[in-house]
Amino acid sequence: MARKALGRGLDALIPSRAPEEPSGSRLTEVAIEKIRPNPQQPRDHFEESAIDAIAASLAEHGLLQPVVLRDLGDGNYELIAGERRWRGAQRAGIEKLPAVVRDVTPKESLELAIIENVQREDLNAIEEAEAYRLLIDEMSMTQAQVAERVGRDRATVANYLRLLKLAPTVQGSVISGDLSMGHARALLGTEDHAAQQRFAERVIGKGLSVRQTEALVRNDQEESGKIREKKPRDPDVAAAEARLSRTLGAPVAIRGKDKGRLEIRFNSLDELNRLYDLLTDLGN
Repeated sequence: MARKALGRGLDALIPSRAPEEPSGSRLTEVAIEKIRPNPQQPRDHFEESAIDAIAASLAEHGLLQPVVLRDLGDGNYELIAGERRWRGAQRAGIEKLPAVVRDVTPKESLELAIIENVQREDLNAIEEAEAYRLLIDEMSMTQAQVAERVGRDRATVANYLRLLKLAPTVQGSVISGDLSMGHARALLGTEDHAAQQRFAERVIGKGLSVRQTEALVRNDQEESGKIREKKPRDPDVAAAEARLSRTLGAPVAIRGKDKGRLEIRFNSLDELNRLYDLLTDLGN
């Protein structure tokens, strides 16, 4: 599945000018071998075709937008933003990169990396969900705070986080682009990972639409419910319930066999008093 960034043309790869940087930052050049990726970078899937396109563009035009780094204090730097540009520069054989070095803590670096990735709108749905989870787990944010920080509705953040309940193999199909987010949300109609995987294989194999996927899951759930309802009852238990109901003049249900409970239903205080008197008289 093609990424949006490649469809936006050269301006998406090489913005016309870098944005103004806040105070506490400095613009410099850094040797490419001194730059380390962020180990908690929310993106873990880089399309080779996208990196090749960036490398070709950098070889022709150079890097017009600097990467953003954090000084590790040992002569090395950690990427906050621009890992694809850094990877493309390596592939193009560029030795030094223009960089904005930000004076931030590791947690601030993580937050900036996540927000930069989300706002670029080129993460896949699972990566975006993982990014939100990192903000919640590592930054102790609520879903509402995450939504405000990244410019999304809280319901949107919640929907992305739900994707992490999918079976790992199904998440992999979302990452590869074989399943859309709409398909993934439809598969959440069942919590059974084996069923999710089975449905996903059918959706991919038959090229089903999101609506068809929703119907597939819904019909399966309805059929499962019918099977449970049709499970035959023990005839002895049913006969005992009927006899007790006639004797007491009230609906009776027996739950369980060796162990369980006896339920007697009543609809008013008067009926409860009648049943109480009847049952206590039986013991005299």
